[in-house]
Amino acid sequence: MLSSGVTSGAAAQWYADQGYLVFPCAPGRKTPLTEHGLQDATTDSHEITKWWERHPDANVAIRTDGMVVIDIDGAENPWLENEPERKRELATAPASVTPRGGRHYFFRQSDGRAWRNTASRLAASVDTRANGGYVLVAPSVIDGKRYGWVEGHELDAGPQRLPEPPQWLVDLLDRLRKTTAGTTPDTTNTGTISLRRRNETLTSLAGSMRRVGMTKPEIAAALQQVNADRCDPPMESREVDGIAASIARYQPDDIATAIVEGRLDVLTDAESVQPLSVRELVATYPGLREPTIHGLLRCGETMNLISVPKLGKSWLVTDLALSIASGGVWLESFQTERGDVLILDNELHGETSAHRIPKVAATRGIPLNEFSDRLFVLNLRGQLKDVFSLRPFFESIEPNRYRVIILDAFYRFMPRDMDENDNGTMARLYNHLDAYADHIGCCFVLIHHTTKGNQSSKSVTDVGAGAGSQSRATDTHLILRPHQEPGAVVLEAAARSWPPLRAMCLRWKFPVWTLVHDLDTANLAGGNRGSRMKKAKTGRQPAPKWSVEEFVKEFITSTPTPKVAILESAKGMRGLSGRQAGQLIEVAESQGLIRCRLMGRGARKYYFAAPIEEPQP
Repeated sequence: MLSSGVTSGAAAQWYADQGYLVFPCAPGRKTPLTEHGLQDATTDSHEITKWWERHPDANVAIRTDGMVVIDIDGAENPWLENEPERKRELATAPASVTPRGGRHYFFRQSDGRAWRNTASRLAASVDTRANGGYVLVAPSVIDGKRYGWVEGHELDAGPQRLPEPPQWLVDLLDRLRKTTAGTTPDTTNTGTISLRRRNETLTSLAGSMRRVGMTKPEIAAALQQVNADRCDPPMESREVDGIAASIARYQPDDIATAIVEGRLDVLTDAESVQPLSVRELVATYPGLREPTIHGLLRCGETMNLISVPKLGKSWLVTDLALSIASGGVWLESFQTERGDVLILDNELHGETSAHRIPKVAATRGIPLNEFSDRLFVLNLRGQLKDVFSLRPFFESIEPNRYRVIILDAFYRFMPRDMDENDNGTMARLYNHLDAYADHIGCCFVLIHHTTKGNQSSKSVTDVGAGAGSQSRATDTHLILRPHQEPGAVVLEAAARSWPPLRAMCLRWKFPVWTLVHDLDTANLAGGNRGSRMKKAKTGRQPAPKWSVEEFVKEFITSTPTPKVAILESAKGMRGLSGRQAGQLIEVAESQGLIRCRLMGRGARKYYFAAPIEEPQP
């Protein structure tokens, strides 16, 4: 056990003997004294002796790879105050008192885990230090106050003998890691810096430091620390040094000018941007991002929703927002993952939104308490706000605050002097939205309009006003085109990370659009009736028709089953199409052969076989 009154150099040797990687930080501070910060951490006794001979009053830092340290800031932090059992389980770990009266609890990472640092994501003022991080330990000093081990809970064993976190904490840490991997959020304060933004962010930080006269070693050490603490995944050490070296070549006045003119990025060398090998690429991105709207959209992606004007897009978008806020199924076809939704509305007044949202929710059977604290609306009509002027607003949003942000209508968020038919201008607009999505960790849904004229002969990605980049720049392009039947539309979509979507028909029944199966998706208004179906005859015999009784016997059981699941299981069976299966369900229900029950969030339809009535005696 580490004795009290020991010097920092002797303490560093003791920690290293237990198996902890150590390195020195500046006396009274958390700033690393080594050239590459925590990258230089070691258990080598000779190296440690040299460091502390050079800096006898240096603070002692432990690299936390393979561990997870729960950092609770402040003596009065309320986290777990109402959960005494969890608080007791947390307190079984080795614990250190920090100079501000907080606590560090030391655990080893559970098998198969690779947790990283987080800032205020477990709870307010509760951080974690794990892979890519470090913590100061006794007898380090900050502001004249020492770190010290809690009596009876001293660090008296090596990192492999530390306790694992309790299961509830493992679940929380797994959830944070999963969210970070899926959404790759980025902030300019204390949040995680994503792969896409790390070069830009580190360059900006380096510029700010050089602007006030910091030297290359000082900039490099600080960047290495930010890289280790916040970049996910971290850059190679030499890449970070390259950024520091590039910026340090310039005089502070030159850097100040570059920052003002917005051209700081051109000062860095191309060597700081490195491609990934396929091995590195696969290791960095082990899977696709988490779904937000199954079949259409994943976390951090952007979707266009396009139709002719005055078709009812805003009602449809309200329906979508309610589905996500309540975790329901949109249009009986697209399961959503529950999360907070923000609608930025540039068309409706506040009182109109306040009238429409409850009306759609009531029609869908969604109780107020299912969404009232998860759906947010900002009415911007008349405020002349565009995507660029809203940058401070988007950057102020806490990462992972919203799952989806909806812009309705998109054309009103374009600057007044912007030409939507210019590919370069539109690409720049979408690039800004991608950056906002990356920072917030959310999806953007953009409500847009078609060009004038007949849309029936165009491909899915060609429907939409403006230059071609408006469809190519998004991950999903969803369109609504009028059907030949009045009050009906055909929904089609092209999604980058999902299998092709079959076209479907919707019918308007105020105030919602409903899925129907009795219309032919080929019969678009303005087109030749059935033209899409006029293909070369194959000479094959038509598939035998299903009777209602056969269908019920084959696909309906006494257990309530979601309609979506029934349609999926019936698809392709003996030539049965989704539209035909939907018609058979409707007929079977009308004949009393099956029954429908609304269950779960979003009033999802479940069907089951009608019970057999016993004959009366």
